[in-house]
Amino acid sequence: MLQDFIESPLFGLVLFNVAIVWPLWRILRRAGLTPWWALLALVPFGLVPVIGVLAHSRWPVLPVRQPRRTKARRTA
Repeated sequence: MLQDFIESPLFGLVLFNVAIVWPLWRILRRAGLTPWWALLALVPFGLVPVIGVLAHSRWPVLPVRQPRRTKARRTA
């Protein structure tokens, strides 16, 4: 029974999911976001919203950026 599972493609899928969820959990935790988002990687196409959240949300761990000061332009 176990030998059949190891030889099946499902075993590779389980290993891949574990290899994705664990590092993603750590990344989300270090970014100051809830690490439970990492479990969405187990759902097909569930990694897409996780990447969107990482890319477009403000990370609470990072300091707030000060607005850039623009230099006065010279008029000729």
